[in-house]
Amino acid sequence: MAVSDLPRLEAPEPSGGSRPGLRLPVLILVLGVVSSFLWGTTYTVSERLKLRDRALIRATRDISLALATSHLWLEEVLTGDKLDRRQIWDRLDQAHDLGVHLLDGGRLPQEGTELKPIEQGALRQRVQNLLGDIDGLRTLARERLSGLDRGLRTGVGTNIDAQYDRLFEQATAKAVAIELELEARILHDDARTRGVFLGFLLIWLATVTVSAVGLWRREVRRLAAEESLKKSEAQLLQAQKMEAVGRLAGGLAHDVNNFVTAITSQCELVQLDAAPESPLAHRMGVVIGTAQKISALIRRLLAFSRRQPVQPQVVRLNQIVAGLEAMMRGLIGEDVQLSTVLDPETWPVKIDPSQVEQIVLNLVVNAREASPRGGRIMIETVNLVLERGLFDGPMVVAPGDYVLLAVSDTGTGIPAELKDRIFEPFFTTKEGTGNGLGLATAYGIVKQAGGHISVYSEVGRGTTFKIYLPRTHDPETRPQVAAPKSAHLGSGGGEKILLVEDNGELREATGGILSAYGYQVTSVDSGEAALDAIDRGVEVDLVVSDVVMPGLSGKDVLDRIRERRPDLPVLFISGYTDNVIFRHGLLTGELDFLEKPFAAARLTAKVREILDRPVAAVHPHLLTPSPTRTPALPGEGES
Repeated sequence: MAVSDLPRLEAPEPSGGSRPGLRLPVLILVLGVVSSFLWGTTYTVSERLKLRDRALIRATRDISLALATSHLWLEEVLTGDKLDRRQIWDRLDQAHDLGVHLLDGGRLPQEGTELKPIEQGALRQRVQNLLGDIDGLRTLARERLSGLDRGLRTGVGTNIDAQYDRLFEQATAKAVAIELELEARILHDDARTRGVFLGFLLIWLATVTVSAVGLWRREVRRLAAEESLKKSEAQLLQAQKMEAVGRLAGGLAHDVNNFVTAITSQCELVQLDAAPESPLAHRMGVVIGTAQKISALIRRLLAFSRRQPVQPQVVRLNQIVAGLEAMMRGLIGEDVQLSTVLDPETWPVKIDPSQVEQIVLNLVVNAREASPRGGRIMIETVNLVLERGLFDGPMVVAPGDYVLLAVSDTGTGIPAELKDRIFEPFFTTKEGTGNGLGLATAYGIVKQAGGHISVYSEVGRGTTFKIYLPRTHDPETRPQVAAPKSAHLGSGGGEKILLVEDNGELREATGGILSAYGYQVTSVDSGEAALDAIDRGVEVDLVVSDVVMPGLSGKDVLDRIRERRPDLPVLFISGYTDNVIFRHGLLTGELDFLEKPFAAARLTAKVREILDRPVAAVHPHLLTPSPTRTPALPGEGES
């Protein structure tokens, strides 16, 4: 995965210019202040109403007390006690004035308390009835006292006395009823205040609860987002690390492949001049073999960096695993049990089958080395549908249809501190026995195929490598039968070749090989020199050109050659397999390409193949697709 392919991790902009983390606490504080204010206001109003009703109750009690006192003193006067009659009238007047204050309001003269008038219609009617009874008592009391002054019998037992008593009891009962109703209203106001307070309390508690739940859920989401961000950051760092090493490997490959090709080509030239069984030929063979090992190492680096040209085919993983089973059993020995669980309905995938074999064999060998006391290795394939993205290790598996290839073992496992480094190139725990490129190569191959690779391991229990390869809907590739080789494969007949190569050692070696095989070679060191040679009328049957050169690139040379000689074939060679080749359109099957390093026989065979084609096959409008990689010749010993 290139760094540019990774999603940008950006924090969401808070709306409204406020911090989201302060909204709920501020809302709780505002609701608390509002609730407290409303409850305080309600409590204050309720207390004022209770004070008003209590003043009315005291006035009503004073009415009852004044009526009782006036009644008692009237009876004493009538029975002969010498009392001041004005006190009786004062008590009756006091009861009457208090009744008027209950209806109209006003300040009580004795206490200085301001009474609010009674507003309820039924209660006002009762007070008016009570005032009527007080007026009746005042009239009867006046009649009794005036009769007493006239010498009439107006004391206890008379008809007017009984009438006065009934009216007194009636007035007292009305005063008590008014007092009870006022007390009931106080109780009602208390209950209403408590209800309002309880309502505000419940609202407050509900708000706090909802806010607490919201804060908790937001915290859970924040922690999940932080965890996701950490995984994304780990993925980004891993991708940046892999990308940096990949760029380094791609850059080194160009120069190393040039030098290796120059070495092998010069050695093959020496072999051509030496006797087949001579020590010199044997020594040159040893040098060539060593150079081929260097080439294999470079190819593994390029596979890791996903810059190696491949031949992807539509294949079934089950067939590849089944074809490797016998070889794998020979590799792991008898003390390790190998089992395969292959889903017969697995979907096809598009990948270079040789690279799949390389991955499986690498993982099986690693599993064998992790099981020194024996154990079990299991290889599984299964279809997998991901409707949502999946975090597997530090990588993100995008939604889609995949074929999962899993290689598990019951070995020693991988410590947690090493799991993040196992895909790094040259990182190895096998000091002296490993080069640290096995898993790095597998990583590069899988990523180049558009898939994902991850590892799950527990120390002492084993390890599982999971490889997710995307499903393809392309038709399956049928195996091709190789055409029989002719005896004169690669030999030239004096054809004229224009060699364009900026590296002096490689230009000399490649020109020497082509000359040794019977071709007439004109060598130049740049694209400009090649065009100048064609413009000067140099006879050319084939152009063999490097891809990446100072000045004009190989693709630029091709375009300008086609303007001059549309029928002139061109063979591109390059040890630089970076994305520039893809950008130049050289690996799309439209042009001939040969990857460095290459053996002499491979180069001459490719040259012979191009020269033997009909002229129309190399016309720009009649291009015949050719393989992106020329397969190695049998016996060539390519590793």
